[in-house]
Amino acid sequence: MTSISERHFVPCPYGLAKQFLTDELFPSDGGQLEWILHVAPPVPKGIDVSKDVDVSVSRAIDPMHFDEPWNVCWQPHGGGPFPTFSGTLTVRADEDWNVSALELAGTYEPPLGPAGKAFDMLLGARLATLTAKALLSQIGDRLIAHYHSEEAAKRASS
Repeated sequence: MTSISERHFVPCPYGLAKQFLTDELFPSDGGQLEWILHVAPPVPKGIDVSKDVDVSVSRAIDPMHFDEPWNVCWQPHGGGPFPTFSGTLTVRADEDWNVSALELAGTYEPPLGPAGKAFDMLLGARLATLTAKALLSQIGDRLIAHYHSEEAAKRASS
């Protein structure tokens, strides 16, 4: 198993970030959100390792009832010799509570046995990290847009 742990900071107060993330990640029917994420990591010219991954997000439970975690999974769109990731997304307060940190942590098993493990050591782990960063960036962009929209609405009504 290979572990991934990434953080992405967003300029949104923690209390609002938790609510906005729930608003952005979950349909009103309470189901899970699914989308396709295109990952095109920067690699040497002439090498194409871009891939679409199917992402699904569903509610998780924090046994301590402190955070609101979400289960996150991604798998290669259309199949193929790529790993499937399973982990948890959590929003946490930064030092001043006006900035929030999106944290993604989880694991995947490189496919194809020893050859897959060798590839993972050379490039695969980097690709998985870039996928995690891309996912957090997309979620962060949606959260920031939601926050800016709410703030604009408040200014317009006052």
